[in-house]
Amino acid sequence: MALPTKQYGLILPQKKGGSKTAILPKPSVFGDDSDDETSVGETLQKEAIKKKMMKQTRLEMQKALEQDSTVYDYDAVYEDMQKKKHESNKKVLEGADKRPKYIHQLMKAVEERKKEQERRDERKIQKEREAEGEKFADKEAYVTSAYKKKLEEQKEEEERERRQAEIEG
Repeated sequence: MALPTKQYGLILPQKKGGSKTAILPKPSVFGDDSDDETSVGETLQKEAIKKKMMKQTRLEMQKALEQDSTVYDYDAVYEDMQKKKHESNKKVLEGADKRPKYIHQLMKAVEERKKEQERRDERKIQKEREAEGEKFADKEAYVTSAYKKKLEEQKEEEERERRQAEIEG
């Protein structure tokens, strides 16, 4: 038993039996296979077949219209589909919240950074005052009500953060 070897490239199917070279009859250049010349009988047969098919098609169309009068009303169906699509798009656009999703988180982070920066500035100013020492001890210290309010808010905020840290930790 001979094992089939692998073949590469174009593999032509081999014919079983018969001769390897089949001779095909070559049509004559001047043969009578011209399309221009058709007999009257053939033409009449073709016309009869066409009429029969057209009649059959008309009957099928009439049956379809009897069953459903909107079978061939493509434009109305298409317009209805477009209206529904347009309405659903409107609902989606109107229902969508146009506000940014994460802006409140960003704003919260900005506020926290501002508070931290103010605390750093306050600590820096306090260190400078301590470094000055008794240089300005004999002068009066003026503190406005707005500054007092700001200091009070900072203390409250620090207290809240401290409580939050105790709850979390």
